Amino acid sequence: DRLVVIAAGMKSGSHYPEVITAFEQMPKNAAAIAASVKASPLATMYPKTNWEASFRKVGELYRVTYDWTRQVEGIRAPTLLMFADADAIRLDHIAAFYHALGGGQRDAGLDGSLRATAQLAIVPGATHMDLIGNPALGSIVEAFLSQKDAR
Repeated sequence: DRLVVIAAGMKSGSHYPEVITAFEQMPKNAAAIAASVKASPLATMYPKTNWEASFRKVGELYRVTYDWTRQVEGIRAPTLLMFADADAIRLDHIAAFYHALGGGQRDAGLDGSLRATAQLAIVPGATHMDLIGNPALGSIVEAFLSQKDAR
């Protein structure tokens, strides 16, 4: 009955320009990127991943144009959006995503009763690439999922 979205875009073009360029070049650079990942924490976290195939597929997938704004606006489940403070997703897009879920449109009131069912978490000291392993992520998600009331 709740939804958690971690560092995802609501529509094409949500990333910074240099990230978009990297995605566009990813299929042809998949082998080189995969080789560099082998020395990173990601390789340790996911040792069975075929990184070259993954990067090639991610690059191909990124070429698909999408805009899920209308579908997002229709989500009624309490939703937590989580991003890093140094995310690959642009801050203006993060705000638009939160707004599409009903958040950030008014003050919550003295008692919080006017709060939207959507919640937004920006994890400090994190990047798009290391957010999933950040200890704060688990704490924030657990707190959200254990709330008795969405507000």
